[in-house]
Amino acid sequence: MKHLLNLFFTLLPFISIAQKPLNNDARMAIEQIDSNRIKAHVMYLADDKLKGRQPGKEGFRMAVDYVQKQYKEMGLQPAGEHGTYLQKVTLRKSRLIKEQTTLTITLANGAKKPLTLGNEFFVYPHPELKSIDFDAPLAFVGTGFDAPAIGIQDYKNLDVKGKIVIVLRKVPDHLSANVKLHLQYPATLQEYAAKNGAIGVLVCNYTNNNVQFKALANNMSVNGIGAAILPDGKRASSASVLGGKIQMAGGITVPFLKELMQAEGENLDTIWQTLEKGIYVSKSLKGSLSGHYESAFEDTESFNVIGKVEGSDPKLKNEFVIHSAHLDHLGVGKPVNGDSIYNGAHDNASGVACALEIARAYTKLATKPKRSVVFAMMTAEELGLLGSGYFNALPTLPKQQLVADINTDMPTIMAPLESVAPLGAEHSSLQKVVEEAAGYVGLNVEPDPDPSEGRFVRSDQYNFVKAGIPALHIKYGYKKTTIEKNLAEKVKVWREANYHKPSDEVNDTFVWSAGRKYAQVNFLISYLVAQNPARPAWNKGDFFETTAGK
Repeated sequence: MKHLLNLFFTLLPFISIAQKPLNNDARMAIEQIDSNRIKAHVMYLADDKLKGRQPGKEGFRMAVDYVQKQYKEMGLQPAGEHGTYLQKVTLRKSRLIKEQTTLTITLANGAKKPLTLGNEFFVYPHPELKSIDFDAPLAFVGTGFDAPAIGIQDYKNLDVKGKIVIVLRKVPDHLSANVKLHLQYPATLQEYAAKNGAIGVLVCNYTNNNVQFKALANNMSVNGIGAAILPDGKRASSASVLGGKIQMAGGITVPFLKELMQAEGENLDTIWQTLEKGIYVSKSLKGSLSGHYESAFEDTESFNVIGKVEGSDPKLKNEFVIHSAHLDHLGVGKPVNGDSIYNGAHDNASGVACALEIARAYTKLATKPKRSVVFAMMTAEELGLLGSGYFNALPTLPKQQLVADINTDMPTIMAPLESVAPLGAEHSSLQKVVEEAAGYVGLNVEPDPDPSEGRFVRSDQYNFVKAGIPALHIKYGYKKTTIEKNLAEKVKVWREANYHKPSDEVNDTFVWSAGRKYAQVNFLISYLVAQNPARPAWNKGDFFETTAGK
């Protein structure tokens, strides 16, 4: 009897009264997940010899080679391009040539006025074309949103085809941080404009001061903007610029917009107050804008690393559940306390290490799940989610057959894992999957403990969401039983001291057993999705359900 009780308590984490028992095959697979292997992966990927894994540098290629070697030794099938594990990604840095940038406004009364770069306007460098000329009428489109899901249709009953639209930057306070941040990305506003036929977007931030505006304008020529570029030269991904139909995008100052609207017989302060009340203010303008600007390109070759475990069902094996994690970090940069190598041990060697151990667990299954499971280590997340954006623009697997993404980014394994927060799962049926998976390994499930951070739209899962694919990102929860009562404060202190700094390296902050538990729950999430004949689905009417993939 004592033996049976001991066996019961040994298996207790895998048993839930409210759910059916986990099958023996999956249970044995997660039992084989090894914290020592996770540690070994992190120690290699965060070693000084990889010099911070910056895309385009030798250290990143060493990381790529390491992941390929692991895939091959595990027996993962290649799922990249041309029968390999690799997907080539062209990363482009575009810089504005300010000496070749001019802009002239024609006001409603016919008066022409040259504008000054940095004082009245700035322009994003273009991701696709080195030289652009434009001449177009203007329209004012309020906040610039075309989002019926949140009750804002600034383009309704307004013809903006061939026009440059002017936007007042304002996001309703009542929206969640994830939705707010999605709306605030410049590329989101440009997508709304392009969908309605506009060729340009100029955004006025009512709260910006002159110093901030000048700094932003200067940054366009000094640092520029990043994008992933397709083989045909078109933009695949960028949070700043859309390219394509949008010939020019940038910003204008409040004083200039006041002058423009005054010439149209409008008062900007009155317009702002009207917008604050949620009242429609969009209208065509009599003025027009013409100009010229040039961009300089610097291209870098990098890679996503993609392997798969083929499913066992004759039909469902042609559908794919994705495990993603970003392989890159910041490289070598400004020294801090004499150290210039930004190792990125927590961010994101730890996420890659957990994903690799999840992959190994899949190869140990006697019977593979019904769907295929894909492991995609992405490049250039730190440069603006560019590798995952490229993959979703030009997937190496049939796009319509990608059913879910489970992203592992900076799990922050600094304490025993007792609770998880599945960022974004609440938008889809994945929430129930997480609850079931967590139950098998004795974990609590809680909402996002830091909802104001908008983290669901700040890592690689966001590009899957925009492509219409339900996704989530498992982070530590802060609810506790007896261990690490001050975990939230501990993580906050660590981030302030080490996030995106050379001190994010392998040290005694890691709790490797927590990495094992983290890998187990992520494995079970993808396994349950891969076994279920029904695909994950967005919650009906959810904001991301109504906007994703559109």
